[in-house]
Amino acid sequence: QPITPETIDTARTLFREVVEEFLGRLSDTEAALERTRLLGSPAAAGLGEAVFRMEAERSVPVMARLLEHRLNDEFAFETAAGPRRLSVNGKADRIDLLADGTFRVIDYKLGWPPDRARALQLPIYGLCAEQSLKGHLGRQWTLGEAAYLAFKGPKRVVGLFASADERARVLTDAQQRLADTVDAISAGHFPPAPDDVHRCETCTYAAVCRKDYVGDV
Repeated sequence: QPITPETIDTARTLFREVVEEFLGRLSDTEAALERTRLLGSPAAAGLGEAVFRMEAERSVPVMARLLEHRLNDEFAFETAAGPRRLSVNGKADRIDLLADGTFRVIDYKLGWPPDRARALQLPIYGLCAEQSLKGHLGRQWTLGEAAYLAFKGPKRVVGLFASADERARVLTDAQQRLADTVDAISAGHFPPAPDDVHRCETCTYAAVCRKDYVGDV
């Protein structure tokens, strides 16, 4: 059911019951850490609370939720050179189908949200979902909101766009950058350009990456 100001306490109770059931499978030390992370403490709200508040603060009720929704198909994209069809194989963390015929795409981030000016995954997933959901539940669905739900940083919910004009600009830019990136990779031109060099420390491709030859990286 939708999580609203009236039902949020019920959601909290159910979430706590589920969490405690699974924490019973862990050691006492691990369970204590995960309990604080999921359920929170007097010092900070847990992950569950951040998720519930995000939905309760929005007025349009949720009809259905698609969790870890696969987007594996060929999709249409508009570029400066004309329409393109590109294959995408991805998985959206969560898609909320709303009562007004729009949907909300949510990408969970355990760390900080990405820079919105560079973000590509979320807008592309939104466009792909809009195409793949045609006719789902007998309706046509339109991307109404796309947001990162981040568990680090000053804001828990970071929206991708705030107005219809910004939505159009963000989606147009994302489609062009996707096409440009695919073309560059196909041409063999994909030099490493990490947004944050500290990410190289945990990257699984460090052994084959040419980052040592790029500038001061």
